[in-house]
Amino acid sequence: MSGLLAIGAGKFAVELARYARDAGLGPVERYLDLPGEEAHAPAELRVPFDGYRPEPGTRVLLATADPVRRRELIDCFVDAHALVAETLVHPTSVVDPAALTGPGTVVGPFCHVGAGAVVGAHTVVHNHASIGNHSTIGANNFLAPNFHCGNSVTVGDDNFFGLSCTVAPGVAVGSASRFQAGLVLFEDAPSRHSYLAASRVKALPLP
Repeated sequence: MSGLLAIGAGKFAVELARYARDAGLGPVERYLDLPGEEAHAPAELRVPFDGYRPEPGTRVLLATADPVRRRELIDCFVDAHALVAETLVHPTSVVDPAALTGPGTVVGPFCHVGAGAVVGAHTVVHNHASIGNHSTIGANNFLAPNFHCGNSVTVGDDNFFGLSCTVAPGVAVGSASRFQAGLVLFEDAPSRHSYLAASRVKALPLP
């Protein structure tokens, strides 16, 4: 197979396929249907994940959002079968190539990665996101659209940041945590926690 193999067939996989075309990586020729994930990719291009054995060297996009599932796929599928996880940088984004330190990193449209910043392997920086100068983002993080962090921020591995999260300058974030959409972090965040906003909009019926 000369084109790309998307590991996943959901909404994010379809979006990622468009980014890949824009970045000149070629078309996605096949999508792997992951168990429990609602499929949105074209039916004629989908194949079941269970039992699929790709050839070593196959070019792949890790096309699912959940960092826990992504980590399992990296260790037990991508690395186990010697697959080539493509790095994807959308042409509308500003990124120093030296900032990307491993395979499989995705930087979507209209992103900015500051001078001296580092982004680890298999991390997704979704659209309209920014990473401040001299910040370090670890491996296999998912930064949803409109994520922003200031300068000198440190983020560990395997975190999920929901829509429009903001991390203040100098904050240190651990690993394997989930951050609710719209959250603003001004203090360090230890590993293995779920972080929720203190207040949420609640709908009350009118009399």
